[in-house]
Amino acid sequence: MELEIIFSQFNINTRGWENFGMTHRLDPTYSSVKQYFPNAKLTLFTDDERMADGYDDVEVKVVDEKDFIQSKQHHKWGWNNADYYQIYGLLNSSAEVAISVDSDIMFVNDEVKTLVPIIKKFGVCCPVNARGLVKVDGIHTRGNDGDYHIGEDESRGNITTYDLWWNGFHTKNNRGRKLLEEFARLMKENPKRSPLQYSRAAWNTGVHPYVLPKQWGVGCYDVGCGEEIILHLGHIEVQDYYLEKRI
Repeated sequence: MELEIIFSQFNINTRGWENFGMTHRLDPTYSSVKQYFPNAKLTLFTDDERMADGYDDVEVKVVDEKDFIQSKQHHKWGWNNADYYQIYGLLNSSAEVAISVDSDIMFVNDEVKTLVPIIKKFGVCCPVNARGLVKVDGIHTRGNDGDYHIGEDESRGNITTYDLWWNGFHTKNNRGRKLLEEFARLMKENPKRSPLQYSRAAWNTGVHPYVLPKQWGVGCYDVGCGEEIILHLGHIEVQDYYLEKRI
């Protein structure tokens, strides 16, 4: 069984990297992957090959600016292009199981290895979003490209929203492919907050990812939950709780 881990990093000057420094841009995720999935194929989609400096075993796929889904004039171009090419990477993976990952997560124990059979069982998996409802995540994140409007569909936003710090796909699963293709279409046509577009894709297709509990993506609302498997270190509160010192 082949496993591919897909990174997607755009805009080397993206705000937020001050938490992790300007070198080793795929860590701490890269180091976690190497510890728990040492034989996985590693792929990076990026606009700047310097993102892979220091990572000799990562296949780098440089995306030309003409293939961006959003121009550099938009303040969110780095994030939105990165989110789109995570989906693109999943859909175009030749591995049996593909997992897209942000670069600010950390695997903390061997239980993370169960993610592969879980993905194979359910087809598409992602972690729960602590905000719960689409109308909470999509309306209260206006400054983060949330653009949900009550009444745009019959659910009125009363369905599950997702987090996409990682997203797993069994590439032979046709229902999962249908969901991800719709997700990619929505992101390409209207680059917006990716968890919201993922929920829209689920509504449009009637296919939804299997949502794993907070232990699979511990964010600032979840510190101390117990039985943690994956930490989202992009949240300073998570670093302060679990690490001896901030990264």
